[in-house]
Amino acid sequence: MTMASSNSPIPVDDGFNEYESAAKRQKSTTSKVWDEMTKLECESKNELKAQCNHCKTIFSAKSSSGTSHLRRHLNSSTQPSLGGVPFIKNYKFDVDECRQAVSTFLVCGKHSFRTVEEPGFRHMMRIASLNFKNISRYTAARDVLMYYAKERDRVKEELAKAPGLICLTSDNWNSEHTNDEYICITAHWVDKDWKLQKRIIRFRALFPPYDGLNIADELVLCLSQWGIDKKIFSITLDNASYNDVMVSCLKNRFRANRAILCDGAFFQVRCCAHILNLIVKAGLELADDIVSKIRNGIKYIKKSGIRRKRFYDVADKSFHLNVTKKLRQDINVAILCKFLKVFYDVTCIFSGSNYPTANLYFRGVWKVHKLLLDTVKSPHSFLTPMVKQMQEKFNKYWAEYSLILSCAAILDPRYKLNYVQYCFTTIYGIHASDFVETILSNLRLLFDEYVKRFKSTSSSLAGSSNVSDKNPVDSSLDEHNVNSVDFGFGGDFDESDDYKRYLNESSTMSEKSQLDIYLEEPALELNSQIDVLDYWSKSSVRYNELSLLARDLLAIPISTVASESAFSMGKKVITPLRSSLKPKTVQAVVCLDDWMRAKGFSTGNYYSRFIVVI
Repeated sequence: MTMASSNSPIPVDDGFNEYESAAKRQKSTTSKVWDEMTKLECESKNELKAQCNHCKTIFSAKSSSGTSHLRRHLNSSTQPSLGGVPFIKNYKFDVDECRQAVSTFLVCGKHSFRTVEEPGFRHMMRIASLNFKNISRYTAARDVLMYYAKERDRVKEELAKAPGLICLTSDNWNSEHTNDEYICITAHWVDKDWKLQKRIIRFRALFPPYDGLNIADELVLCLSQWGIDKKIFSITLDNASYNDVMVSCLKNRFRANRAILCDGAFFQVRCCAHILNLIVKAGLELADDIVSKIRNGIKYIKKSGIRRKRFYDVADKSFHLNVTKKLRQDINVAILCKFLKVFYDVTCIFSGSNYPTANLYFRGVWKVHKLLLDTVKSPHSFLTPMVKQMQEKFNKYWAEYSLILSCAAILDPRYKLNYVQYCFTTIYGIHASDFVETILSNLRLLFDEYVKRFKSTSSSLAGSSNVSDKNPVDSSLDEHNVNSVDFGFGGDFDESDDYKRYLNESSTMSEKSQLDIYLEEPALELNSQIDVLDYWSKSSVRYNELSLLARDLLAIPISTVASESAFSMGKKVITPLRSSLKPKTVQAVVCLDDWMRAKGFSTGNYYSRFIVVI
């Protein structure tokens, strides 16, 4: 092996830097006059001609002649264009914008790259603009990779400017068409305008083995590439066994870099929607046989119109009343539906990703907990076996309410501490105070961490300008008293600094913290419809330290729905006809689609940008 070959760079397929090669490949520049001119073949190879597409005039096209005369002709041309539409001399066609629009069409519509080679697509683009040049599927794929690299840098800048910490959700998915294991990592944060943001930052095929250590390495690499490895607050995961190993490994790495709060006590959040699903499934297992028979019977009746008519006729004659009314009078079915609807409503609330959910966790879990306890004591004995199965699952995962998410509930101005006390009292009675005190002590611990961070940030900012902070009156007095006479109050000892320290300590002991003041204020109406982020945005001037904690706590997603929804998108990207797509292309398509939606993409709003300006 030669020295040249040994020193040549090895291409790295790391899911981040591999897009740079596509971004660096630029198309060779050509004059735009050839969008309106056609080169003609001549008998003499040394002679070249060009014909205007509009008036059919023929010009010399030698390289020595340049293209200025062709441009002058086009600027003065007023001949009609295709279809009788008048040719406008100031018409501007932006090739890059058009190609980007094609990339958006392919990504957001989950279309195959081969679409750009279809005759129908090319005919449509030719009718839309004579200036559009056909591209191949390889060019379309390269355009998407370049577009991804450009948007990725913009998203990376947004993450760098995030004023608070960033929360993550992560989940794995296996493609049935390629049998590849994919990981999806989504970042959640509250921006400077107090708006909740989320972006998919990783959708990558994993290499075996698919264990906790390998996934932890993938996460660390991803966070390092995006430059947010020291800005992570929490990660929300499902209950897969390998996640516990992965979290333990992440905590150790973050502790080494001092990039984790409270020694990682609040780092992991378990997906609440997944737990609710397990609880309901545990209860419905007892009714699976009955539900299956009912579903099969309904399918059999609905398949035939004659069969359906006979069913209703027989039901009418047998019961002498309308079937719908009869079903409504079935008390057991009504009770079961009412019982399960609570789980449905709570799951819908927990599964949101466009609004804060951390503050809603406590109330939702308490409703489920209270429902299970009350149903066991109810006279509806037919529900008892089902509820006992559900209670076992509930106690396995939620016997102890999540401390970090319970703290988030206290920072909701509708709940605060009194609502938490009320909920625990309805369940634990006289022992409720123990649970409340545990949550409150953890909230104070977390708040103290944020106060230290706030003061350290403030002091570093003040330190850079401490010279100008000096009172000009004090300065003049100091200068005046440089040679002043010592009046015998201690000689060289100056107690002023020590006195200031004493005053600060005294005021700290006597003054209430922002958390105490917030808790003492009356709560808002329990069922009032408020934007909790808007509340803290307006309160950030008064509670400048506490609002920092509220910003990060309210960014915690309590379900992995944001990552799991990407798998539905992945199924549309990786199809039997597109199973040979490279992993980096899959990631580019999935991430771009998510980022376009975050920007409020809609066909009307987006394509209005490409209207030609006259």
